[in-house]
Amino acid sequence: MMKNLLLISIFLLGANAAFAQSDTLLFENFDVDPTTNYLPFNSGNDTQWVNFDADGLPDANSRPQEWFWSDGAFASVDSVDACLFSSSWLAGFLPGNRNWLMTPPIQIVDANAVLSWASAPRQTPLYVDGYSVLVSTTDNIEGSFTDTLFQAAQYLTGAGSDYAAYTFSPGFVHGLDGTFTEFDAAADSSRLIGVLRPFTASLAQYIGQTIYITFLHDADDDNLMAIDDILVTGTTVGLNEVSNDLGLMVFPNPAVDKIELSYNLAVTSPVVADVYDVKGSKVLSVSRGIQIAGAQKLTLDIQQLAVGTYTVVLKTAGAAITSKFVKE
Repeated sequence: MMKNLLLISIFLLGANAAFAQSDTLLFENFDVDPTTNYLPFNSGNDTQWVNFDADGLPDANSRPQEWFWSDGAFASVDSVDACLFSSSWLAGFLPGNRNWLMTPPIQIVDANAVLSWASAPRQTPLYVDGYSVLVSTTDNIEGSFTDTLFQAAQYLTGAGSDYAAYTFSPGFVHGLDGTFTEFDAAADSSRLIGVLRPFTASLAQYIGQTIYITFLHDADDDNLMAIDDILVTGTTVGLNEVSNDLGLMVFPNPAVDKIELSYNLAVTSPVVADVYDVKGSKVLSVSRGIQIAGAQKLTLDIQQLAVGTYTVVLKTAGAAITSKFVKE
């Protein structure tokens, strides 16, 4: 008991100092499925992630029509192979695919702000998917995303293993430089498997503004696109102290593979969840970056933990709260 009290005291004393200098404005690594907490439609001023299929056309392979999460995918450089995916291969080979993944609003304080992410097409050069990274400085209505940060090209025509024999739409062609691809022994050299490739884009032009960023999968009749590790870094605005009454709830409890933390943030705040065993050793730590004020959830993958009783410590700016759960 004394050890647990000491741990909590340390967290409470150090939370303000630790988070005051935080440079993470937004982070999503997709190691667990976050899409159940995403809004299916945008209203213009949403403060949560938004994920929706604007075209309404069915997928040729019965995949979800919007961006969807999978942990057994082709992009193999992530530690758990979990990414967010979008399909452009629609029923009847129809064009018009438009899948939107929109971030919550992000306040840009100075020129240090940078967007980082990783992407990979299912294959290249044949039927390589493209997508756009766009910014809105007003709201999250589709037509407001008028600034293009990045454009990945999609396949237009061509065949064979020589990229020179192909035509692509404007933008960056995944695999053109011979990197971030793997040979697909089950197919041929015209269908190299995409491997997650990191990208960055400066957000310095948005100093003093609050922006939305969207990943728009706008390729027509290709295959699949993967997105991972979306991160915005920069200088954080001063955060007010969060109420100690976070209302933390853990469900299910007992649990076998995953637990969901439900809590309420009085103000926008960084959030970290740490899990300790009965000996006081930290066995799991998950950062959710900056989360918007209000009701929030965080899913923890506990499959690798041994059977037993654990303490989860949820830390925000100026507050920490604990709860116990049982792993069966």
